[in-house]
Amino acid sequence: MPFASINGIEMHYHDEGEGIPIVLITGFSGDTSFFKQMIPELTQRYRVITFDNRGAGLTRYPGQGIRKQDFVDDVRALMDLLGVFKVHMLGWSMGAHIAQEFALQHPERLRSLTIVSAYPYRPARSSYFMNGIVDCALRGGDPEYIGMMTNAFCFTEDFFSGLEAKGKTLRSLKGLDARGLKDQMGALDEFDTRERVSGISVPTLSVHGLSDIMVEPKLGDFISDRIPGCKVLRIPNVGHIIKTDLYVKEFMEHMASNEQ
Repeated sequence: MPFASINGIEMHYHDEGEGIPIVLITGFSGDTSFFKQMIPELTQRYRVITFDNRGAGLTRYPGQGIRKQDFVDDVRALMDLLGVFKVHMLGWSMGAHIAQEFALQHPERLRSLTIVSAYPYRPARSSYFMNGIVDCALRGGDPEYIGMMTNAFCFTEDFFSGLEAKGKTLRSLKGLDARGLKDQMGALDEFDTRERVSGISVPTLSVHGLSDIMVEPKLGDFISDRIPGCKVLRIPNVGHIIKTDLYVKEFMEHMASNEQ
């Protein structure tokens, strides 16, 4: 189980496959398992790097708050430690905002950028809801309910009714650290690229579900409308969490066209 000592933290990461490197960045409360469905396909051709952001998963950090710049600096430090300079980068949700910031600050380190369920600033309704459930956990509630309530915002009614018809329930994440997630929320509430997103110069693909209520599709459109030459994939009847098989083909085509 590899850990990287960077920026005063012990970052848990996975480094699989060979070839041009890809960095995959997950979102709020996520860990290295988030992209597991597409990693076998990606590693047939690429070197794939995933990690747990500070505040979630197995990554150990001081627990004294998180700033948005910490996330960006952690990605760069991990890349430096692993000896990768120029990568394809994909981020989902909060990870997509980290990726936007990285693209603005370090465009020379990217071959391509793919942003999934992205936003230029954290939506007020989502912040209200997510801060509320994390605060409940900090006051003694079971942190498992953070995952359950977040799932309710991340998947569609059709998804839940389909599970119900099969007699199944959706698994929620176990072992969440409420203090770490509160710190992640502090950083998430700082994010805002509205005045800067047009400065992203790397080839970009924007992916969004048209039934996303956590981050409405218009926020994804705000970004894609302002990034020069941005490719757009909009997927009907899908919420905030998008199964990777619904966009991995377009993701791989986007990377293949930007491997100079």
